[in-house]
Amino acid sequence: MKALLLTLMLLTGNVSVNNTFHKVDVTYVYICTGPKSKRYHSTKDCNGLNKCSESIEKVTLAKAKEMGRDACGICYK
Repeated sequence: MKALLLTLMLLTGNVSVNNTFHKVDVTYVYICTGPKSKRYHSTKDCNGLNKCSESIEKVTLAKAKEMGRDACGICYK
């Protein structure tokens, strides 16, 4: 019954529905996937990634922190 009443109210314009979407900001960083890597970087061109023995991947900052990574001392001065 409530659903029917709500439908009728929406159709007649007596009720307004506010559909608000909130933008979530996600920060991406770059990490080296090598076994000795411990830092995350603001750009994939950071000099701290020059000696990466594996691949460089783009991940969220939250994911990098979950992995125990710290900020690079070169690109996060």
